Amino acid sequence: MASARSLLSRLTAPFRLGEVEDLRGVIIDDPLDLSDVAVPNIDLTGAVFRAPVNLRGVTFGGLAWFEDVTFHAAVDFSRSRFISDARFIGSRFKQTATFSSAEFRGVAGFDRAEFSDVAFLDRMTCFGNLSMDQTRFRAAASLQDTECLGGLWCNRTNFSARPDVRGLEVHGRTWFVGAMFGGSPAAASPSAFAQIRSFGLQWL
Repeated sequence: MASARSLLSRLTAPFRLGEVEDLRGVIIDDPLDLSDVAVPNIDLTGAVFRAPVNLRGVTFGGLAWFEDVTFHAAVDFSRSRFISDARFIGSRFKQTATFSSAEFRGVAGFDRAEFSDVAFLDRMTCFGNLSMDQTRFRAAASLQDTECLGGLWCNRTNFSARPDVRGLEVHGRTWFVGAMFGGSPAAASPSAFAQIRSFGLQWL
């Protein structure tokens, strides 16, 4: 178990090419506030955060691996910038998760993640693919005004309610095969897709 103070010192270390802050499996009981700082290559695979996490405006300069992480309290990544791929694969968000206005220069990977509370994925800019393969949204989800320059992948994604996709813009492949909106196949909700501005191939 690590303290928020010790974690803070490692997460604000200078970026060094080829070096990664190995924080796999760390458990943090205290609130963590890293707003508007620069973070080096980090591997937080399997980490557990038991208190609120504030990462508003953070610049992730390299690897940003949050695979199989559990956030027990609210987490805020709004306005954050991910210079490389961001991996939230298999992560669990128990309370509100906010990524409003976040910028992903690489792939934004949320495959098999689980959002138990409201998920704000609105106004994001994804230069790579926004991937949500088999992701589960158990509460409301907003992708309003998000721009996906590399495509949107929602293979077998499960939205407990119809997501807010007003103004969602996809320039690459749009894939909703097997996706569910409120217990019904996504393809059975044509009005939702009418709100998506898609400039590439679509699979529903």
